[in-house]
Amino acid sequence: MTTPRNWKVTLAGECMLNRPFAMHDEPDFLKVGELLKDADVTYGHLEMNFADYDELKWPARGQGIGSFMMADPEIAKDLRWAGFDIMSTAHNHSFDFGAEGLLATKKHMKAAGIVTAGTGADLETASEPGYVEKKNGRVALVSASSGNQHFMWASHPKGALRGRPGVNPLRLSFEFMIDEQTARNLKDFAQKLNIAKPPKHGREGSFGIQIPGAQQWGDPDSFFVGDRCEIISRCHQRDLERNLRSIDEAQSMADLVIVAHHFSVSDGPRGDTPPKFVQQFARAAIDGGADIYVGHGWHRTLGIEIYNGKPIFYGLGNFFAQSEFIQRVPYDSYDAWGHDVDRLPMLTPAAHPLHPGLDTPSDTWWSSAIVQLEMDAQRVKRILLHPVEMGRDSSGQANQTRRTGKGEHHLTEGRPMAAKGEDAVRILERYRRLSEPFGTYIEIRNGVGIVEL
Repeated sequence: MTTPRNWKVTLAGECMLNRPFAMHDEPDFLKVGELLKDADVTYGHLEMNFADYDELKWPARGQGIGSFMMADPEIAKDLRWAGFDIMSTAHNHSFDFGAEGLLATKKHMKAAGIVTAGTGADLETASEPGYVEKKNGRVALVSASSGNQHFMWASHPKGALRGRPGVNPLRLSFEFMIDEQTARNLKDFAQKLNIAKPPKHGREGSFGIQIPGAQQWGDPDSFFVGDRCEIISRCHQRDLERNLRSIDEAQSMADLVIVAHHFSVSDGPRGDTPPKFVQQFARAAIDGGADIYVGHGWHRTLGIEIYNGKPIFYGLGNFFAQSEFIQRVPYDSYDAWGHDVDRLPMLTPAAHPLHPGLDTPSDTWWSSAIVQLEMDAQRVKRILLHPVEMGRDSSGQANQTRRTGKGEHHLTEGRPMAAKGEDAVRILERYRRLSEPFGTYIEIRNGVGIVEL
């Protein structure tokens, strides 16, 4: 009989970092480092790519409004210095600079001594768990991403064709339940514009609409008549089964299993409630052998659920917020944000706006918490939430507390520091409010959120 292991696990959110940081020694920053190191294993989500420019060809994405995430590979060493052992790399920016950027990121993270999961040279390697050996046992990480474009998905080799490097995808299907009056109006709308098209997926009696701009992506949206209007999202069945196989492998070959899920899509506008497909995958992951589920992608904190004795963190939020300091901003970003690209040689990375989430005040972008888990035989006994801020407070105005630069548009420093006073309470109150619907009660004591189980 084996002796059950007790674990102390530290979790941190989305690391959009672009600046070295190991030289800093402010007490509130050193406290962050102490929390990261005070664990048997420390996890974070890397929402950045690392490469030297001679390793790259060109930006591969070229579509939509978004940052193109690339930073100096030396910064990976600072992450290891801070205490990170294992990090997820599957997200909607993993393929910003194509296969070259994706594979360079994995190479530089390995060189820094950090295990990664979620991206790879083909679908098998992107789906497989990452393993890190710790004194207390072996830890596995499975990392998947929802919302990526088709060309970002890793694929299997076939015949003489190589597999495509990319992310481990968890694709989705959406159905739209609408009431009878809405259905009549929608069918009339589709008929008049000649955009009605039968869907390939959906239940019997459903009908489809193919918006012209979405024709390149295949299947039309599927609608069916019900007693109310509701968006229903589900995990793609084969992707779900493949990821559950990876989780099963992980729980068979490791002593602690973390599942990381990046989702950049939602059931309508991004709110404070996780989409249905996220809840489906989180609970399936726990049922399949995961000990911890961590969600990220909305750059905001969401609620905590304890499911069958295991913690589900639906949204860890940001931990580093430094996308304003990306040095090589491609043509596509300037074009998407409405800058005069005919003057491209005169445009610089200091132009504003250039990055989503930073053009309007946000009370969630600049704050989150370092999560400490105390686990007994893979069951969580206590959760501690240590609030952090990244250079703005958590009020609706997001007042700046730390800035970089002397220009007209003040850049926010973006490095995590221990939050204090009213700011810390606001951060924790949000966790408490969003966790209560899941039956999770968070006590706030001396500036720390506590969940006792």
